[in-house]
Amino acid sequence: MPGPSLDTRPAASPIDPLGVTAPPPPFRLPGEHFAAALVFLALGSVGLVVVAPELAVGAYPSVRVIGVTHLFTLGWITTSIMGALYQFVPVALGRSIRSVRLAHWTFAIYGAGLSLFVGGLLVGRTAAALVGALALAVGVGLFLTNLGATLARAPRRDVTWWALAGAAFFLLLTLIVGLALATNLWSGFLGEHRFLALGVHLHLALGGWVGLVIVGVGHRLLPMFLLSHGVGEAPVRWAVGLIASGAGALAMFHHASEPLSRWGPALLMGAGLACFLVQAARLYRNRVRRSLDPGMRLAAVALALLAVGLVLAGPVVVGGGDPRLATAYVALIVGGISLFVAAHYYKIVPFLVWYHRFGPLAGRGPVPRVSELYHAPTAYGAAVLLTLGVVGVVSGVLLGHGTVVRTAAGVLTAGVGLEALQMLGLARRRPA
Repeated sequence: MPGPSLDTRPAASPIDPLGVTAPPPPFRLPGEHFAAALVFLALGSVGLVVVAPELAVGAYPSVRVIGVTHLFTLGWITTSIMGALYQFVPVALGRSIRSVRLAHWTFAIYGAGLSLFVGGLLVGRTAAALVGALALAVGVGLFLTNLGATLARAPRRDVTWWALAGAAFFLLLTLIVGLALATNLWSGFLGEHRFLALGVHLHLALGGWVGLVIVGVGHRLLPMFLLSHGVGEAPVRWAVGLIASGAGALAMFHHASEPLSRWGPALLMGAGLACFLVQAARLYRNRVRRSLDPGMRLAAVALALLAVGLVLAGPVVVGGGDPRLATAYVALIVGGISLFVAAHYYKIVPFLVWYHRFGPLAGRGPVPRVSELYHAPTAYGAAVLLTLGVVGVVSGVLLGHGTVVRTAAGVLTAGVGLEALQMLGLARRRPA
């Protein structure tokens, strides 16, 4: 690892370029979320190895596949978002999170509920899954209460504010549909509508909740990390409006005739994602820093995968009946989002460690730069393994080949392990 440098300036960060406008939370709050999220990601990647045969035949509605999927969507992606928002909102909106104590309680209840819910699904214990789902609902409710109180007190309401407010609303809708699906495991009251509810739940989660967060947060972080400015916000505004409109149309008209229930929401959300991809492409093209670090390289790959997922969404919406195609589409979208989140760990975690542990020493003596806190070649290796893993899983599903899916899931697991080890090493870095 490179030695320390006399240059005490941190690299571009989610705090420094904007100026701290509200006190950030203690390091422990985002740290515990990121640590738990990495554990869930590791469990999810191992879970893919286990359910590879079911994925290969397109059995996306199977209980075990749903359990593993939630390790990625709720365990990895949503837990990471929660931790990141606690750090990001004070900077972006000028208001600290309403209650740090409530945030810690939310983390404990949410993590326990998710563990029980997924564990119940994987071992076939419906009662345990229902109890876990209820605990999850409590955790999400507390998070939304805390976030809502924070947003209500924010001094400025720009496109980021509206994106996060919309995301919070759609997370609530996702929770309601999810509770109905969890109850259906015990009662079966949804009957043949179960598959419709599953599709609505998935797209409210990935589009309305995660998609709006990625747009709202990403359009602030990408320019800082890439040193790319002066691009404008018009595509982002369109992205927020279109994605929110599409998710809203899906929630309102999912029982209506096909143009309203399928085509309308799909076109709106797809157009919103396309607008964000256009904005991201402009930021990458106009960046000052020509060489890309591991995090921004992986983020570019993730965005490319989401673009391919956007193309694949067309046949899924038109065909609707090919289970392998639908499973590959979901795997590609979830995989692309997962890599986008993993990419930002290489930017956010090093900065937080520097800010809390080395920043107070700046100016008194030599301290390492943010980029020197981790080994870049190892990070590039992790990025390659993660990318090959996601692409391999999707390819194996499209080919209907369980061995390909299982091998790719193993490669993905290796990449996750490598990144997790680096994050652990970062967490342990302290001044000599």
